[in-house]
Amino acid sequence: MRLYASCICCLLNKQEQNIRKFNDEALKSEYMKELARIVGNSEVDACAPWLAAEIRKTYQKYFGGTGGYEKEKKEFNQILLDVEKDLEQKILNSEDPLRTALLYARVGNYIDFSALECVDKEELFDLFDRENDILDEDEYRNFCREMQQAKKMVYVLDNCGEIVLDKLVIRLLKKQYPQVEITAVVRGEEVMNDATMEDAVMTGLTEETLVIGNGDNVAGTIFSRISPELRQKIEEADLLLAKGQGNFESMYGCGKNVYYLFLCKCDWFIKKFQAERLQGMFVNEKRVKFI
Repeated sequence: MRLYASCICCLLNKQEQNIRKFNDEALKSEYMKELARIVGNSEVDACAPWLAAEIRKTYQKYFGGTGGYEKEKKEFNQILLDVEKDLEQKILNSEDPLRTALLYARVGNYIDFSALECVDKEELFDLFDRENDILDEDEYRNFCREMQQAKKMVYVLDNCGEIVLDKLVIRLLKKQYPQVEITAVVRGEEVMNDATMEDAVMTGLTEETLVIGNGDNVAGTIFSRISPELRQKIEEADLLLAKGQGNFESMYGCGKNVYYLFLCKCDWFIKKFQAERLQGMFVNEKRVKFI
């Protein structure tokens, strides 16, 4: 999905706010100018996750540090691990455990330090009890039908903490569709608060299924940049499940059989899907409609 004007403004405005803590006005000015040059020289197929990766690299060049969320990642992984058993029991006691697990995994997409100004633990837990939270029933039936017929599936992860809930989905999928070989995909390097192999190990996902890195440091999945291993997995897959806005932004238009599961957290998604803040989506690459 191409880089929209509103996405450019959002990312650049956040950077201006992010560097206010520094006193060197000349350095800050040069930094913002370089970001403007990066935007101006971007290719026609550039997307927001690509620009975010370029911004992170440029930030390190000017101000040092990682610009990452190492502490927050471990904190939210542990927060979800602490409630994992309780949530799993609620899932298993529900009328349709797989549907409930997908709803909970979508709620976990709230844990996004790049899209939200404040990630509040209380709001996160309130979302689990949201009464009007539903999946698109048509797409859910399509997904279950295709899983029944599938042999291989790729599950593209998004954020820390959220990965614990994805693990519960994968556990149910493996039980309900034992014939399907499931490959979970994390980011190839540290980027924002996205899940990496370190998070997969910490949360126990590597004990549930095969986990591979995507070979890239972008907060999304850009097909021209992913590893040959992942490219082969995607080509062989009967369907993909991709979590989060970043994966939608970078994967939409790929033509693959992708089911996207995410919360609408920013103004662009809210407008395009005519949704409310934090409204959940479960859409398919070939059938999704937005303005």
